[in-house]
Amino acid sequence: MKITNLFLILLALAGCGRSVGDLSVELVAEDTITGGLAPGTEDEDIVDGWSATFDTYVVVVSDVAIDGGPGPGRRWTDALAIDLARAGEGGIELTRFDGLDAGLWSDLGFRTAIAQASTMRHASVREADLARMVGESCTYLITGAITRDAETVAFDLCVPADTEYRPCESDTGVEGVTIAASTTTSAQLTLHGDHLFFNGFPVGAEGSVVRRAQWMADADADGDGTVTRADLESIGGSELGTLFPSDPGDGLPGFALAATPIPLDTAWDYVRAQLMTQGHFQGEGECVATPL
Repeated sequence: MKITNLFLILLALAGCGRSVGDLSVELVAEDTITGGLAPGTEDEDIVDGWSATFDTYVVVVSDVAIDGGPGPGRRWTDALAIDLARAGEGGIELTRFDGLDAGLWSDLGFRTAIAQASTMRHASVREADLARMVGESCTYLITGAITRDAETVAFDLCVPADTEYRPCESDTGVEGVTIAASTTTSAQLTLHGDHLFFNGFPVGAEGSVVRRAQWMADADADGDGTVTRADLESIGGSELGTLFPSDPGDGLPGFALAATPIPLDTAWDYVRAQLMTQGHFQGEGECVATPL
């Protein structure tokens, strides 16, 4: 009798076993960052004849979180600086969440944060670049150039754009990620470099927004051949309408992220706001962006 009872207890416990899997969360650069943008009329081309390349595209990513699933949520609270222009398109693993209950987790997100002394440095990031970002309280360090015919204009932008992207969904409208049992599921957080050249602020799909770079050339206020924060902050008021001529339906000059309005008082505000829109999920999937 005792042996039979023990067998039944063990059988019941076996039936209550959890079905679990692992999640690998990666940061992936869109090819507009690694390969630049070409002039032309295709979806990711610059329509006004300029090409663009990035020499440096450092971003600080932190607070990867997953929730809304069949078990307790998890969070990665570190912060890591990665240069997406030098790290390549293969993806950089930020963290792994092992032993998650299998099933749909509908609330997945991440943050692009301000660089701090405690921010970890990926091998792709130069020490001097991270030190500059910490000193200037930046989220992004973006350098490169636009070129048209014989004209080249460089840009050097250390930009604070502290933003939470959450929740995220795939481009098919599926929220979060489904954890498969007894395997490792991949979640790719994606940054799109072409947003810097958007001529409007789309909500969800990019719609009628196109990519222009003439504004960057026109923003070189001091004429030294490099567009900087000082140049962009010097351009405001009615000059914005000239610098960023909007096509019908593009949404300029008004702009809002979630419930938090971002006033566009200067061209610097425009750059910051565009960088707050570029967090994506699984390639072209969308995330709700909230400035912090």
